[in-house]
Amino acid sequence: MPEPVLKILYFLLTFGIFYIVKFLTRFVWLKKLPPIITASVVIILLLRVFNIDFEEYNSGAKYITFLLGPATIALAYPLIKNKEILLQNKRAIYFGFLFATLIAIISAAFLGKIFHTKFSVLLSMLPKSVTTPIAVEISKTIGGIPELTACAVIFTGILGAIFGRRILKLFGVKNDIAIGLSVGASSHVMGTSSLAERKEFKQVAISTVALTIVAILTAILAPVLIKLYLKFAPILGM
Repeated sequence: MPEPVLKILYFLLTFGIFYIVKFLTRFVWLKKLPPIITASVVIILLLRVFNIDFEEYNSGAKYITFLLGPATIALAYPLIKNKEILLQNKRAIYFGFLFATLIAIISAAFLGKIFHTKFSVLLSMLPKSVTTPIAVEISKTIGGIPELTACAVIFTGILGAIFGRRILKLFGVKNDIAIGLSVGASSHVMGTSSLAERKEFKQVAISTVALTIVAILTAILAPVLIKLYLKFAPILGM
């Protein structure tokens, strides 16, 4: 089969599987799983069963990955629609952004240190709560492994999309601003998308701002914190 036809086929196949899975999530036994997880499993199984090389498949599917950037920008719509909420709560929100960014970076570094992770792997984990395109660039800048960073980002997003609201509910958090900030700051676009699917537009607005600001703050703070660590770690015997 000609290469251009294969690229189109793989592109359409990815879309088709996703929408079939999304339709199937109406059934109770699949409702708790985000479509992206189930679709990924189906695609992996198809590649294994039909012995299709990933690079060959990705020659067409990569165009969907390219759309991740525009999809992130499109989240600005609910942001503009609910800008009054942001202005009314700006102090609490912006402090929350800074706190969330520091916790995401420091917790990743702390866990990496506890489990004696290689320094390059540890660096790759630091931008885990940032949306993929930005996280990969941050990883390159600080000396991480971009591919590993992408995996960490996806895994973090999946966890946030599945368990984020449940954990907040467990602790009695019901405020739309708190939910949106927590989900967006910790699980970027995937978490935000899970809120959009529930049509929680106020939460989506805050979550969109959170994932954007946290990405910017991570890009600024991660290199600074790494330099401080490298400077003071020998002195403190770390």
